[in-house]
Formats: sequence, C-alpha cells, structure tokens
Amino acid sequence: MAVTIKKPVAWGQESCDRYDDPVSGARIIQLTSAAAISNNIYGEQPYCSPDGERIVIARCQDFCFDEEGSLLVHDLTRLRITMVVRKMVGVRGVFNNAWSGLMYYWTPERALMRLSLMTLEQEEVYQEEDPEAPLVGSSVSPDQRYVIGMVPRLEGPGAPVFQIIKLDITTGKREVILEHPEICNPHLQFNPIHGKQILVQNNRGVRMSANGELDYRTSEQGTTLFAINADGGNLQYVPVAPPITASSTGHECFVADTGKVLTSVSWTAHNDHHWTHDPRHPMGNIMVARPGDEKPTPFAMPEFITNHVCVSKCGRYFLADAWRGGIFASGKLQPTALVMGNLETGKYRVLVDNTMTSGGGNQCTHTHPYITADNRHAIYNCDLYTGIPQVYAAKLPEDFLASMD
Repeated sequence: MAVTIKKPVAWGQESCDRYDDPVSGARIIQLTSAAAISNNIYGEQPYCSPDGERIVIARCQDFCFDEEGSLLVHDLTRLRITMVVRKMVGVRGVFNNAWSGLMYYWTPERALMRLSLMTLEQEEVYQEEDPEAPLVGSSVSPDQRYVIGMVPRLEGPGAPVFQIIKLDITTGKREVILEHPEICNPHLQFNPIHGKQILVQNNRGVRMSANGELDYRTSEQGTTLFAINADGGNLQYVPVAPPITASSTGHECFVADTGKVLTSVSWTAHNDHHWTHDPRHPMGNIMVARPGDEKPTPFAMPEFITNHVCVSKCGRYFLADAWRGGIFASGKLQPTALVMGNLETGKYRVLVDNTMTSGGGNQCTHTHPYITADNRHAIYNCDLYTGIPQVYAAKLPEDFLASMD
C-alpha cells in the first residue's frame, strides 16, 4: 500500500541577484549558496514543474565519490528554497518525465519515492524486495507508470551486454526490452509528450569486458542515436555520426511530439585556441532529424560551437551552451555562453554571454542548461563565481523570444 508523506516545509533563502547580462539584458540570479555542491541534474529532461515556477536541485559534498545526496526544491517566483529529501541513492539520483513536476528517487532502504514539486508531498510507489536487483532509473513514462534504466549483464548467452530494463511500478513487473553491446551510456529518455518512443545513445566502439569494465575499442563510427518503441521494438537510427555527420556529443533530446530528435555533434579541434565546424556541416553543429531519416537538418549558427542542448516544452526553441572559436584564448580557459534559437525561423540570440562555468572533468562543473516549462528561465550550473558549483537562473527579458520569431 502506498504511503504518502507530507512534511512541514521550512523555506530558506540562498539566492542573490548577480548582474544583468551585457548582451541580452537577462537578469542572472544565483539560486544556491551553501558550502556544498548544488546541481541542476541535467538538461535533457528538465526537472521543473509544469508551470515553470519550481525546480529540483541535487546537493552533495563530493560529486565524484559520494554515494548519497539530498534534494531541494527552489521556488523561482519567490526565490525561496527548501530541503525535501535528506538522503537518496546517488548524488543526482532523481529522474522524471520532463516538465511533469513529478520526481522519482530511490532511498537507501530500496523504496522508490515520488515527489511532487507542486505539493511537496512524497509517496512510496514501489519497494524493491530483491536485494540483488539493480535500482533502475533514467526516465519515466508520461503516464507515470513505467521506469526505464540500463543495467549490465555479465553472464549467460551473448554476455557481456547491456540491458534496458522497464519496471512497471503498478504491478512490480521487470522486463528486459532490449539488449545491446554498445549502449554503456544510453541517456534513456521517454518521449516526454506521448511516451511511445524511447531515445537511446549508442556509443559505438565502447563495449564491456568480461569483468564489467569498459573496453574502448578503436572505431571511426562515433556515437550515434536510435529510437525504439516503448516495448523495445522498431529500432530506428537517427542519422547522425560518421559518415553523415561528425559524432554525436552525447547530448540529445526529443523535440516535443514532432517525432524529431535534436543533438549536437562534434567539431574539429585544430588546437585549444582554434576550433571549427566539421566540413560536412560547416555552418553549425546542432542537428535535427527523425529516426529513420536519411540525413539531418543542421541549424545554421556558424560562430558558435555547441555542446549541451535542451528543447523547450513547446518544441519551438532550443538552448545550448556554446564556445566561440576554442576553449582557450590568451592562455585562459573560456567559459561557455548560453545561446537560444528558434527551430521554426532559424533565428538565434545570446542569452548569457559568459556563464562563468568551467566545464571541467567533474560533471557538476558543466552548465547542463535547460528551459523551464513556461520559457521564462534558463537554469544552469556555475562554479567560477564561488569555486563551488551552484545553480543559476537567467531570467529572459520580456521581448527575448519574440525577437527570434
């Protein structure tokens, strides 16, 4: 029987207005300030309420080595924050269906909990009784019934191989819907609108050895993407990666319910100071295509080289972090900008000229930007201002989106 938990809410304030962006006029607001790593989770499946007013934030002391983290909810309308979960499995172990406002996480006691950003109520929706069963969690179907995740299988026919597991939290049934040797980092995503397809990242050339370690084999095929039906069938590739384009960066998402996928692809790094687009798409490295298409449509943005991407809930706009020319200039690391584009008109603008985010080896130093459901805020991580990764918001000026129509 499901148990609903309603805790007293203690709201605090960690936010601080920092500045108005010199290019766009966006108000830059630091949302967190504790002496701990705060993280906006990841941009591909935005972790916010349907009205765009609340977001979830993960917090820990050591992003690389902590096994547990906590969850906080930030109210963007009041600039107030509250801690709702003291301990969850993993430092960013929360997962969801994009923009739904319903967040899922596993407790150390192996209970699957659902948190509502709207009410702050928590509900135990499943208890994993098998102590050997992996706790899966990458994406949730729009009807809030199915959870998917990847687990390795080291024994049996065809092993070692990776499995995509679908857990029905209503019946408790676990089902292997796909096995594949090269999906070590699949970035699994249900289509956030209808849930009929699952997007999968295919790291070609990276396989698992018999002891469970990754074996990076020489491959010129690069990383690509494919989609499967919710039952694991009808595998269709998205036309990105060699020989069609440069390799996918591994940052991708669905474009609302259009059937399209958006991803950034790699670039040519002549040296740290000089980066250019691949000759196959010299005008930009953001690609849009449907699974099964012969080739993608590049988004022309020649002066920017993009990396992490997100698409708005309405499917009209994208947000990406981007470099100009290279990662170093005058001997200094160049933090990324945030750029937004209109997928229908082809227009784009700088939203944040300098995120002050270093983008180093530790994932919490990456911007991982996303757009809230109401298209009013861009949420991203920043570490250079304080030295500790914190979560920031860029409030879009009133006429910003209209200027790209």
